[in-house]
Amino acid sequence: MTSLRREALRWYKILQRTKNEVFSGDFRTISAARQRIREEFIKNKDINDEQQIKEKIQIAKDVDVELRRSVVQAVRKQPTVFEARITPDTRKMDNVMFDPDAELPPPRSKKCSDKK
Repeated sequence: MTSLRREALRWYKILQRTKNEVFSGDFRTISAARQRIREEFIKNKDINDEQQIKEKIQIAKDVDVELRRSVVQAVRKQPTVFEARITPDTRKMDNVMFDPDAELPPPRSKKCSDKK
């Protein structure tokens, strides 16, 4: 087994673990993610070009980072109350308070180039 093939299998397993962590408790989403990961890896299993394999491995790495940093689960606790599950990996951004006195530009009118 070549080292790239081993690396691809390693990232397959990493993505499967990541989806279990990120979508913990959401069995429907876990099942859909499992199927999608499997489909993508099976679809690309016959690639022999080393450069293409490296590109696919890089995509797997990027997907892993995005899942870990961007997905936030919300669980309904009461009819109008949700609890967000934020992990240490979750990307957090600064909140900017809304300025009610801010001057907003007027909406632009849509001009279709098709209409004459």
